[in-house]
Amino acid sequence: MSETNTTNESVLDIFLLGLKTWLAEIRWLTKSILTRYEISRLEKELEQEYGTLGRITEMGKGKKQDKELSLKQIDFLKEEIETLRSELARDREDRMAKLREES
Repeated sequence: MSETNTTNESVLDIFLLGLKTWLAEIRWLTKSILTRYEISRLEKELEQEYGTLGRITEMGKGKKQDKELSLKQIDFLKEEIETLRSELARDREDRMAKLREES
């Protein structure tokens, strides 16, 4: 009887471990998708800002402040995109290292 009880506990433990693993994977996948969506949104905004800079440049003189503002916005967007990409890569590396340690 105790052997059956141990087997049932083991099955339950395995099921719970599988459930925890599945939830962790879903959580990571959701975070990854949201981060990738944010990156693509920022890239579209960056393209729009390049277009704005092009129009400002075509106008000629007298728009120096607008040009500087646009350049600052472009720099900011580039930094933000790079930060999100590096966070995503670092998160994946941390996750993989954790999985390797558990194995």
